[in-house]
Amino acid sequence: MSGSEKSEELSGSGESEELNGSGEMEELNGSGEMEELSGSGESEELCGSGESKEQRVSGEIEEQSGSGESEELRGSGESEELCGSRKSENEELRGSGEREVLSGSGESEELSGSGKIVELEGSGESEELCGSGESEQQRGSEESEELIRSGESEELRADRESEELTGSRERKEVSGSAKSEE
Repeated sequence: MSGSEKSEELSGSGESEELNGSGEMEELNGSGEMEELSGSGESEELCGSGESKEQRVSGEIEEQSGSGESEELRGSGESEELCGSRKSENEELRGSGEREVLSGSGESEELSGSGKIVELEGSGESEELCGSGESEQQRGSEESEELIRSGESEELRADRESEELTGSRERKEVSGSAKSEE
């Protein structure tokens, strides 16, 4: 696509991604730009000139690459899933693992500005998509911790109750033996 063509058609959505006309490299998060993916169709800021790519975040699947991989963007703070599996995969917006060519001079689009790859779910962390900033995994772990704590407290209570019961029995036996000695 030549530098004079300024829109890249996204798959099936009819939305367009504005590109720099001079074909410079487009960087996300590298020079202070913000990537905003929130719950009601806000835009992802690209480059300093304020062009935006409209994201669908109502549970629809946006096709990002030619290999049929899909990126689900759900506006409820859930973690972003790539390629249909929950493994720690690198986020790639390219068709076959190669960089997406944006202009006739062969420059490429990079994420995170310095060539770093955004890790998703690799170390228990997830990409935050909305204001709540919590992921399903984090919520699930908090709930499981609460259940474990409540289970432990129930076990402690049961132990205390059994100790109290055995203690009262021992007291009864001691008082009974004292009476028999008398």
